[in-house]
Amino acid sequence: MSQHPRPSSTPPPAALIMTQMVYGFWVSRCLQIMAELGIADTIGDVPKTVEELAKASGTHAPALRRMLRLLSGLGVLRKDEQTECWGLTELGAMLRKDNPGSVYGSLRAHGHLLSWQAWGDLKSSLTTGEPSVEKFMGDSFFNYLSAHPEDAAIFNGSMAAYQTLNAPAVVNAYDFSAVRTVMDVGGGTGTLISHILGAHPAIRGSIFEMPHVAAEARERLASMGLKDRCDVVDGDFFATIPQGQDVYIVSQILHDWDDEKSLRILANIRQAMRPDSKLLIVETVLPGDNAMHFGNLYDMAMLVLVGGQERTEAEYVALARKAGMKIANILPTTMPPSVIELVPA
Repeated sequence: MSQHPRPSSTPPPAALIMTQMVYGFWVSRCLQIMAELGIADTIGDVPKTVEELAKASGTHAPALRRMLRLLSGLGVLRKDEQTECWGLTELGAMLRKDNPGSVYGSLRAHGHLLSWQAWGDLKSSLTTGEPSVEKFMGDSFFNYLSAHPEDAAIFNGSMAAYQTLNAPAVVNAYDFSAVRTVMDVGGGTGTLISHILGAHPAIRGSIFEMPHVAAEARERLASMGLKDRCDVVDGDFFATIPQGQDVYIVSQILHDWDDEKSLRILANIRQAMRPDSKLLIVETVLPGDNAMHFGNLYDMAMLVLVGGQERTEAEYVALARKAGMKIANILPTTMPPSVIELVPA
């Protein structure tokens, strides 16, 4: 009687890896709901029972326990078998709002219905090349947010959290020691400029922003004791930009726009620059094909949400040339974005 080999109980590596990719969004959704319900903040420094967490979050305890069990297997939570309490691991602590490295803002933004709708309609973006979210918003991403402050607060929170991580990485990567004036074009509420000013007391800063953002920036800078060292100028970077700064910065701005609009921003900055001025573009530089890189994920997000894109070094070289500038240096940081230094051509 012939012997047939018994099938292996261990899936081949390729199948296992692909299976994890297929079901990966289930994990993302659980983390997003953890953030939406504030469960990590409820746990805080003191582990809680599932009943306590269910009462605080308004959930069904047996159902919640199943999600906690999943996340504990992934190293986000840890259950004490004696006390029956659930606590946060070092990884899970990243879900807390008060953690400096928190991903809470990103989870809230990408767990938003509009984000899920946009990704669910990815095929539309691939077919048209246009952001799929516009059919659900009824307008462009930025126009919609300007008219819906509650939704804007969620998405802006994600950007602020990301900038909080990027800002010190930029300050450490670029030598600002000889700089006297810096303008952050589209600088939001001042996360990056405040880090630059904190590290370099001799620098005077300014933020160039739309009026509704500029008002919030003034309040935030005042609360940080920086209003005497940092001006906030109202304006539109698609129209004109104040002249004469030593350094201009556009951080996480160009990836929001297609080449035509990005070139308009760069051309306006070039017109404002002195012959010795510099422009720092803070963006992820894609390594090209066949490379695993965080920027490739963000590139797809730009497609479905805003119609922008991440770019390769060659694409930044081409944009700079069309705007009358050239790349002098590209400095990697400890975060995904690099600092691309441009000078007049």
